[in-house]
Amino acid sequence: MSRPAHRRVSRVILLDDADRLLLLLTHSPNLMVPHTRWITPGGGVEDHETHAEAAVRELFEETGLRVDSVGEPFWTTEGTSVFNDGHVQTTHSEYFVLRTPTFEPISDNWMENEFTDISSVRWWHIEELKSSGEPYSPEPLTDLVERALKDF
Repeated sequence: MSRPAHRRVSRVILLDDADRLLLLLTHSPNLMVPHTRWITPGGGVEDHETHAEAAVRELFEETGLRVDSVGEPFWTTEGTSVFNDGHVQTTHSEYFVLRTPTFEPISDNWMENEFTDISSVRWWHIEELKSSGEPYSPEPLTDLVERALKDF
């Protein structure tokens, strides 16, 4: 599989009307150091897309939720991933915040690999996530969510 040297990523901090955060439990078996962790919905930005457009598309693909807009980026970060074949990839990720009524996420639009990589989807209260001991990414996620809960 050919991977680009740099990947643009969009992610959504999705908050429901009960102040819960939607997270996906993912596995990254192709990384040099495989990770199992809870992450926000999102993924790669296509060449023809803006980060906001990709966030809208990814949110629909991973949860079934259709939205027209995700607004402006809330937070950005840079990263590097090393794959088990030795490939090194840098990333630029933009995070958006969106409020929605509670809904049951669906997997109808997942890509084939997502059925392997995603093992669970659930809504979390932030205090529950903080006290769970469960791994999550990015590292400042709980701080970002607490800030988003105040601002949105």
